[in-house]
Amino acid sequence: MQHIKALPFREADERFGVRSLFHLGGNDDAEVVVFTGDTALENLPLDFSHLDAWSGLTKTGPDMFLGVVVEGDLTVADWITNWEWDFGPFLLVRGDVRAKNFATAGSEVLIEGNLEVTQTVAGIYNHGHTVIKGGTRAEVVLTDEHLTEFQGGLSAELGIAGNFLRVADPAKVQVNAWAGYVCDPRGQILPNLGSRSTRALRALDPDFWDLDSRTILKAIEAGRSLLRAPAPPQTDPDAPRTPADAIRHVLRLAGCREHDRWDDGFIVGSGKDDQPFEVYFCEADEPDEPGTDGAPEPLDPIAELRRYAEALTVAGYQMAVDPHDEDVLQVRR
Repeated sequence: MQHIKALPFREADERFGVRSLFHLGGNDDAEVVVFTGDTALENLPLDFSHLDAWSGLTKTGPDMFLGVVVEGDLTVADWITNWEWDFGPFLLVRGDVRAKNFATAGSEVLIEGNLEVTQTVAGIYNHGHTVIKGGTRAEVVLTDEHLTEFQGGLSAELGIAGNFLRVADPAKVQVNAWAGYVCDPRGQILPNLGSRSTRALRALDPDFWDLDSRTILKAIEAGRSLLRAPAPPQTDPDAPRTPADAIRHVLRLAGCREHDRWDDGFIVGSGKDDQPFEVYFCEADEPDEPGTDGAPEPLDPIAELRRYAEALTVAGYQMAVDPHDEDVLQVRR
């Protein structure tokens, strides 16, 4: 570790005013980890259960380190994470922060400069609080319940606001897609940012659609982007597909909508043991509220089944209605 020392809490408060910045209680015998000058690390665990051993410092008392102060810029090759839901060491960075991923839960964080993250900035629990005074750039900015304030600019492919994301200057926000409401520093909803719809979550890999906190933290520490990977190029358009994929392809070409979490549409059930494939209509699991911008009109199940049958018949499939369920088509080649 470079330029690192343990500083008594009383002295850290005199130098950095940490007691006024964070909710720390009043134990003056505790200590704080301080990095003097610009600092480069492989990773940074913001957890009381890990910070003591990670720092390699010898403490003068039994209390765990209260937090981390970086007097200059902080560059982290991999991740900054905080797994402890209800609490965690504070982090104060007097300069800029650069990292691959950055996720907090119970910790309180203040970054006085800019925050540049290659993949994800995530706040995942409501006991912590993160403030970035400078500009922020990331692939995904996600605030599930964690209050996160962007006092400078904000740039991201996807913003998941969860009603806990606040921005000081909407004019400095460049986010390609939103899920959730965005607020000003007083907590008032900003009408021109955010979205009532959650369908922007489609940009995520389906593994993360449920926004499960532990799944996201594990992905972050594995260096995995939360965004859906682009489909590989189709070098041979006539390459064989699975039979179920071939049916889906026919229906898509006919303009039929496929079912997912947000949209009504078709489902293709797997054919097993030489049984016919089942094709049927299904309503969305989580439809948008009526009047939400971008939400498609609900579909008529009877009309959609008719479209499925016509498209598949033209493509050479044999069609029959399931004798036990008139809303299911049995499809054979």
